[in-house]
Amino acid sequence: MVARRSCHLAASAALGLLSAGAGASFYTGDTLYEVCTTGRDSQAYFEKTYECIGYITGAVDAFNRTREVNRLKSCIPAQVTINQLKTVTVDYLRDNPGERSGSASALVFAATRKAWPCPKKKRR
Repeated sequence: MVARRSCHLAASAALGLLSAGAGASFYTGDTLYEVCTTGRDSQAYFEKTYECIGYITGAVDAFNRTREVNRLKSCIPAQVTINQLKTVTVDYLRDNPGERSGSASALVFAATRKAWPCPKKKRR
């Protein structure tokens, strides 16, 4: 009985931790900037590079899918490379240190919108 109660308490605690973090961003801009600017001399360089690129491309894919669902086209040109997405994001994070405590995905969105703004709708 005590063992079962302990299991229930442990499961409840774990679920509580999961639900507390669900609304928060997994990465802040500070975290993404640190990951994306890991030096080549670091043992973690390749891992961090893939982590950086994976995060940025995942965020961009999510933004583009959201636009598609809302019947809007992506504003990022089709010929843009993954390296360009990374460069634009890292430059934005570097140039806006005061914003880096915010959500990394929101900052990726801000960086890409600044680099490739959507055309304004024409008014009739």
